[in-house]
Amino acid sequence: MFAMKHFIEKEKKFIELLGYQLIGPNDNNRWIIADQENNLVGYIQYKKIHNGNKKNGTPKIFGYHSYIDSSTISWELTRYLNDKFLDDLEDDNIYYSFDIKRNNQDFDHVEMNIGDNSTLTVWSKQYGFINFRTDFNGLFLNYKSHTDHYNLEEVLIYQNDDDDEARNSKKYVYQIVYCNKDMKLSDFDSNGRTTREICGIPFCDNLLAIIEKSWINGNLRTNHISNVKGTIEELALQNEMGMDSFRHFRFLINQIIPFQEDILSVMVHDDTIKENNLSIFFDDPQKEKIIHEKNKKL
Repeated sequence: MFAMKHFIEKEKKFIELLGYQLIGPNDNNRWIIADQENNLVGYIQYKKIHNGNKKNGTPKIFGYHSYIDSSTISWELTRYLNDKFLDDLEDDNIYYSFDIKRNNQDFDHVEMNIGDNSTLTVWSKQYGFINFRTDFNGLFLNYKSHTDHYNLEEVLIYQNDDDDEARNSKKYVYQIVYCNKDMKLSDFDSNGRTTREICGIPFCDNLLAIIEKSWINGNLRTNHISNVKGTIEELALQNEMGMDSFRHFRFLINQIIPFQEDILSVMVHDDTIKENNLSIFFDDPQKEKIIHEKNKKL
């Protein structure tokens, strides 16, 4: 009898990212998942999902059911094997949806897609809503954090594709909203909030329109427009607050999600970095020394 060939590379990748081990399969096509201390925390089971129906020609459906319930992670997935499965095997995109366990029975919900168009979304009681993505439009980041004195929300947009059709959409935006630590950032109340924004848009060769704005308590206080020589890449590199924001996000997301590898290195492929001119964020020679504190002049 020949051993059955299984296809669980995407499930296996998630388990490895968590630092867990996969043991098996046994004679019942079942793998055991163990944590770093060899505690049983889950399994993968190849099984029949639906019996099918001979009368109406509905076939039996088989698949893999994955389950993890560890001290930090809750994850459950059923992946069907059907006529499209072979096409799925050739798809390099990987999607994961899971919960991170916190104190007081709270959960952080995480959804991430790893591939040409990578996305990461986190819903957290402690950290708020986090949204990150890289695709043909470049890089987008929105997240909240805090310092000793302020609550912050930051947005970073970087579009620098050299494709002829994308040149008109090139831009750089960095925005920061902050308020005192004893206040909450709210979309419905601007009192106590200060917002600063810088936006750069190219309008001819090596010339940028720079728009700088600020709001206090929801009222526009400054609105300055200037034309300067330079590129979107040069503007992003010179805007230290924007670059620091990205570095701090990289540190923060590695604290939130308990993977064994740098999350952004896993998510964003080298081809995506090259094709969308994102190297200023990902090819930093100091990227392995992610900053542990954010020092901003507010």
